[in-house]
Amino acid sequence: MLMLLHACAPVLTCGPGTHQESTVCLADERPQPDGDTAEPLTFAPEVLDVYLLAGQSNMDGYSLLTGLPPSLRVAQPDVPLFWSERGSFAALAPASSAGAAYTGPEVTFGRTMADAGGAVALVKFGIGATSLYTYWNAAEDDPDNGEGWRLLMATMDAAALELDATGTPWRWAGFVWMQGETDARYAASAAAYEANLTQLVARVREHAKTPALPTVLGLIACGDMCELFDDVRAAQVAVADADPNVIAVETYDLPLGADAIHYDGPSMRVLGERFAQALLGEPLSAPPTAAMAISDYATVEDGDATVGWRFTTDRPIVVTDVGGFAEATFHVAPVYGIWDTTTQALLATGTVPGRFEVATTWRDGFWYAAVEPIALPPGDYTIGLMIWRTDGNAYATGGVGATGAAVTYVEPRRSDEYWLTFPTDIGPATDLSYLGPSFLYRE
Repeated sequence: MLMLLHACAPVLTCGPGTHQESTVCLADERPQPDGDTAEPLTFAPEVLDVYLLAGQSNMDGYSLLTGLPPSLRVAQPDVPLFWSERGSFAALAPASSAGAAYTGPEVTFGRTMADAGGAVALVKFGIGATSLYTYWNAAEDDPDNGEGWRLLMATMDAAALELDATGTPWRWAGFVWMQGETDARYAASAAAYEANLTQLVARVREHAKTPALPTVLGLIACGDMCELFDDVRAAQVAVADADPNVIAVETYDLPLGADAIHYDGPSMRVLGERFAQALLGEPLSAPPTAAMAISDYATVEDGDATVGWRFTTDRPIVVTDVGGFAEATFHVAPVYGIWDTTTQALLATGTVPGRFEVATTWRDGFWYAAVEPIALPPGDYTIGLMIWRTDGNAYATGGVGATGAAVTYVEPRRSDEYWLTFPTDIGPATDLSYLGPSFLYRE
């Protein structure tokens, strides 16, 4: 994936129902969702708040779709999204040039804004491996640079024409910018970043005819992959400090994926929430914590059994992702369960995606996929994962690691059956063992 950083901007290709004018796709007519039974888009009668999302690859979206819970992987007709690659409004859904397995921050941003009340729509234009120094340069007198800036203006104009055609009153309500990794690789672009970003924000506001347009900047966190990232971060903070309507949002605590430059699935989910929360004036979401993190283990075992471990929590938590042991190949998606240990009541169940079915997020010894949030009050619980001997499933014994602050590991649990069942057999209390499942949580 690292070579994506060096890719050129894609050639514009207009989709069905659109046509190209200059350097942007325009809708032939107001688009309708695909399929005869699809829900129509909601263009509410009240004033529509329209948010502009722009930047490079972490805005375009190179984070795994499995970082979103299933309910957010499907279209949401109450939030119209104008994506530059499509050239028309459609229901909010993951929109990434990397393909259907990826997403950017648009989904959780749009969902968070809409759930806060009011009517919202999004306009998104993101292109990977692009620089504010050249591609996005908003200088009026530089014909050799600024292709991205001109495309951004064209995208804003095309979205505005379509909004006007609906008869819905609307306004530009905010601008979100997630970019800077490319500029942080070169001394000249890093040194000029503050001036160039100040200019870009001013030109976006000018084009939107909204002089105090609220603006959110995602601070970059690419570390060794862009050696001048401290300089660009400092420039981003300086722009925010100089303008009361610009907010810099921290991302440094959000884990990156294996390429060390793109946010992983759970991190992208949080990033979109944070952008919305910054505009709403709300506290920023904390990243989810791993209930179990292992750095080593004694053996890898398999068998036909439900394996897992008992834990307690002294505070309310919400399970956001469930994972399976990283050394397992998971040819078939294993079924997990979370039980109340005292009553043995099954509180939640589902599947952990098979490793050969869909890509998931690796963290501290487990592969995770998002689930619909599972609220657990303080109490005593057991988590288990059903494994089968012939399906590449496995678990660890003699693990070396630790649990999150809200989770206390009690003992390993196992039940030898051919189906998911509450694990009643207790393993050696001194070991972190039967580590088939784990989960991410928020307090």
